[in-house]
Amino acid sequence: MEPLRAIVLSDIQLNDMLREAARQGVALAVAELRKDLHQSPDDVTLQRLRTYLTNPASIPNPNDCWAHSGIIRQIESTPRGKPKSSAWFMKFQRETGLASCYTRPSPAYGRRREWSFADIRLAWGAYYRRR
Repeated sequence: MEPLRAIVLSDIQLNDMLREAARQGVALAVAELRKDLHQSPDDVTLQRLRTYLTNPASIPNPNDCWAHSGIIRQIESTPRGKPKSSAWFMKFQRETGLASCYTRPSPAYGRRREWSFADIRLAWGAYYRRR
């Protein structure tokens, strides 16, 4: 039989250790939340969409995720580092059939339309396969 090492702690020592562990856990959670707060919702959506386009398995149900034209135009920037133009997006919609896909009104921007990640991915693949 192998010997086991044991630590004997008093109630006070155990409570101190648990409090310190809780403090560290809370500090990590607050740091993560602060990092999330510094990103706008559009930045988070853009990041998720870029990830989804490179790895479709990253989002289990892409039909529940939506993005508007401003986000789609930012997926890949111009050589000057700016978002693609509205004219580019209109051409992209026409050539890929995204214009005929189901859209929903944006909850944040009212009249702006949004497309599902699944439809955006199909259009993106079709557009850049031909080029």
